[in-house]
Amino acid sequence: MRVKSIKLTNFKKFKDEHFEFNDDVNIFVGDNNAGKSTILEALEIVLNYSYRGRPFNSEFTPDIFNKDAVQLFLASDKSAMHLPVLAIEAFIEGVPEYRGTNNFLKADAQGITVLVRFDDTLKDVYAEHLLTNPHITSIPIEFYKLEWLDFGWNPVKAVAKKFRALYIDPTRIHPTLGKNQYISTILNTALKKEELVKLTLNYRENQQVFNNSGEVRTVNTGLDTDHLITEKKLSIAASTLPAGSIQTSLQLEVDDVPFQFIGKGEQSNVQIKLAIQNKSKDIDLVMMEEPENHLSHTNLNKLIHYIENQRGDKQLFLTTHSSYVLNKLSIDKICLVQSGYKRLHKLAPAVVKTLKRLPGYDTLRVALSHKVILVEGPSDELVLKKIYHRKHNRLPEQDGIDIIVVRGVGFDTFISVGMEIGTRINVLRDNDGDYEENVVKVRTDYAAYPNIKLISSAKNEEFSLEPAMIYANATDLVTLDAFAKVVLSTQTFNLYDKVVDLDKRRDFLIDWFRSVQGNGKGARKVDSAIKLFDCTLNFRYPPFLDEVFDFA
Repeated sequence: MRVKSIKLTNFKKFKDEHFEFNDDVNIFVGDNNAGKSTILEALEIVLNYSYRGRPFNSEFTPDIFNKDAVQLFLASDKSAMHLPVLAIEAFIEGVPEYRGTNNFLKADAQGITVLVRFDDTLKDVYAEHLLTNPHITSIPIEFYKLEWLDFGWNPVKAVAKKFRALYIDPTRIHPTLGKNQYISTILNTALKKEELVKLTLNYRENQQVFNNSGEVRTVNTGLDTDHLITEKKLSIAASTLPAGSIQTSLQLEVDDVPFQFIGKGEQSNVQIKLAIQNKSKDIDLVMMEEPENHLSHTNLNKLIHYIENQRGDKQLFLTTHSSYVLNKLSIDKICLVQSGYKRLHKLAPAVVKTLKRLPGYDTLRVALSHKVILVEGPSDELVLKKIYHRKHNRLPEQDGIDIIVVRGVGFDTFISVGMEIGTRINVLRDNDGDYEENVVKVRTDYAAYPNIKLISSAKNEEFSLEPAMIYANATDLVTLDAFAKVVLSTQTFNLYDKVVDLDKRRDFLIDWFRSVQGNGKGARKVDSAIKLFDCTLNFRYPPFLDEVFDFA
């Protein structure tokens, strides 16, 4: 079974949205309150008849209706014809019993619709209610009915549905409230069906042993002997469990500690691994909220490796705020929930392979940011932040501009993500002494993407940011000396001060940066950038750095 897509109508923040999914892994990312969990909740309703772990019909409230739909209704005459309909349509492959054309596409497809609409049998009752001039401030859900229908428009019963999904969210478990139902789901996952049958039979037989024990007989002999409570026989006995209810009387333990009392991270570990192992072999789909929560990096590494290698053919839906999870499970499985909805399933295989091998890069920042500046190293980042702060008295991130150091993975990896998503990316790169070859020619690769800009000095002698900054401040000796006094140590400045004229002092500074192994891309750059960031000097900078902050 595969959920191919889901259509949400008037469900929470989504008024009219259609989300398509990958057949294997779907990783929902987005800002807080973007709607990632809402999509999982919709899947849980349509697949499990549950909302946040409890039966949907008992958790159904006016709050699940889209606010715009509610406002439209409240602005109307509030007659039945203006009551909004809430619908969740799941297009599902592998359930031919649910085939039909009753879906928003009018396509011959397999799937299920959850329909929340006005109950026409209550039409007269609602009309009489309106005659009382009620003060209506929300959707009157008392007049609604909830239906689960297949695309052939036949009712679907929870006990007879042709698939099973598991929702993993340790925040839902409580030491007492809702514990039985939650742990029952986990036990069902952990046990084979034949194991559960044997366990139930054994448990029932042990109950009878308890009922026939001498202690229980003694208690029952002395219970209401005078028949003051009832003329009939009154006794105490262990409850005879109906089939399937044994799970609520058992509990999981980890190192003899009840499951609900172990740490949240270990709860996540156990649940996710049980769901993926799935001894009962009847789980088709697994949903999970932020598997990185409550886990150290080492344990997260182990968990993601387990998911990656043991998932099998189960379809997986998860939310995350972790670039590590995203990169390791494959960045092309992104389902970006932002101002719109975007999948990265067409991302270049080479980029995917690189990030799976080197998962530590913060690709999620590129995915979630609207304005990104890519730089080669931390010294570039510090200089840019200082310039921006000096002009605006705040840091660029406070204005939604994210400066990302690409380090060893290269610009292309991050740019590829931005090209797919449409993120506006300005790249500050070195010309490495050949502006035409290393900048002008490279720009042609991104000519079709107006959201990508490559920015560099057009002067070959300004091969990187440091010489460009030095040239900008080499207008006269006073200006250059003041700049040198900030970026150099006292000992090095004394050597600099012995150089006789402006041009030679300028060259001294450039050579000083170059003299470190790696052509000046090492520790001296970072140390000098830190000093520059902390200083109060009104230093000069080359004009092309202003272009770096221009996202018009």
